[in-house]
Amino acid sequence: MAADYWPLNVGRTASAETASATTTSTTTTSTTTTSHNSQSGRLVKMTGHIEEKTVTTYRAHQAFGARGRHFGIRRRLSAEVSLWVMIVAYLGLMVAASAPSPLYVVYQARWHFSAITLTSVFGVYALALLLTLLTVGGLSDFIGRKPVLLAGFTALAASMVVFAHADGVGWLYLGRVLQGLAAGSSLGALSAGLIDFAGPNRLRFASLANSLLPSLGLALGALGAGGLVQFAPAPTVLVFVLLTALFAVVLIAVAIGPETERRQAGAMRSLVPRMRIPKRLRPEFIRTMPALFATWAQVGFTLSLTTTLAAAGFGLADHFLDALVVAAVCGSAFLATVIMRNASARRGTVLGGAALITGTAITLVSLAGPWTLVFYAGSVLTGLGLGSTLGATMRTLSMLPAHSERGEFFASVYVVGYLAFSVPAIIAGIFVVHAGLVETTVGYEVAIGLLALAAAVNALRPTGQGASEPATARGAAEPGPAAADSELLDGELSRA
Repeated sequence: MAADYWPLNVGRTASAETASATTTSTTTTSTTTTSHNSQSGRLVKMTGHIEEKTVTTYRAHQAFGARGRHFGIRRRLSAEVSLWVMIVAYLGLMVAASAPSPLYVVYQARWHFSAITLTSVFGVYALALLLTLLTVGGLSDFIGRKPVLLAGFTALAASMVVFAHADGVGWLYLGRVLQGLAAGSSLGALSAGLIDFAGPNRLRFASLANSLLPSLGLALGALGAGGLVQFAPAPTVLVFVLLTALFAVVLIAVAIGPETERRQAGAMRSLVPRMRIPKRLRPEFIRTMPALFATWAQVGFTLSLTTTLAAAGFGLADHFLDALVVAAVCGSAFLATVIMRNASARRGTVLGGAALITGTAITLVSLAGPWTLVFYAGSVLTGLGLGSTLGATMRTLSMLPAHSERGEFFASVYVVGYLAFSVPAIIAGIFVVHAGLVETTVGYEVAIGLLALAAAVNALRPTGQGASEPATARGAAEPGPAAADSELLDGELSRA
């Protein structure tokens, strides 16, 4: 019988993997005898019908090279290539998320819609993403990574086509909803697939990539789209044509790549959102709320109204310079994540909160001139504070729940994060219409600064008994995988 090629999900079994070319079966069948062959990297199960099933890991396949074809393994992309496919796909997803930001000013001038409409177009993306993330975000654990990624990136390519053909506000709403649905369904599978293909020897690389790709992609998306709008033909079309081509390549690569997850029962049950904060974790969860809300709300403001502020408040008619403000915030957040990745959560929150307060204050001062260079300086410092604070907050949260509590716990984290990402921006759009853009910016940034101050104060306060209990309990219950899992979660969940 031909062998099935099912690489292990190293993201969930990393602590049990070794550097050898042996395998571990992740399936359970009604077998009678089992024998292990360490030379071939196979686990052979003999059933009553005298047939064998071979489960080969990537490491086993790589160790024995061409001999894999004798086991009936179909030729597919290697684990190394598939890892980079996941990285490119993840980066492209985040580039697409920020690509419309420099175009909002163009659309607004062309179709004469209000700031309320602008922020609502932005907000429906976040709400669609949240809804999808809570329902199908974990579906790839049950039906496999490939079906979820193929469906998600098909929807993402379709959203790019919608943007390229947009001739009214309705098209923008449709494109952003499709984009949110695609992102929400794909993010979990991309993070898990990246960890799967990295293997046990590169778990830190996978964790770091999961942490860095969101901010890097957002910066590149805004900068690239702004440059194309300013210097290339067809400003509202070309960027989406290029992204559609990229996603077509990603779809082909995923289709011919290997699968890393077996189908298993429970897919329908996984679609029911489950959110819960265990009682013992609530005090520490509440302590992190100012930091979580401040960072996500700042990202929401940056991606929705910053380019409008740059154009209207500072008179920047160059769309590339408008987009440079978004890139300054997101790119600085990327640098802060790299620099502070090994810092303690307390230090990261305190330093990040201080930078966020200073950055927002400098931004407000720049409005008095208006002084463009001061505005850019404030944006850079705001981004540094954003990256440091958000990374530290996710490290803190990843250490709280026990393994069995993580799904429901982080569903609650995502609800808070994406509501902070979208709702304040929509409210800001209403205030822009009735109070003015500069006045709204002042109120918004003052609120961000106060939340960052509360986050820093909370980080400096001693942690109570209730907060330390979960980590102790989890450490006793899970001495091996806990550390690896928390590190992976830190990477998976630090995305904006």
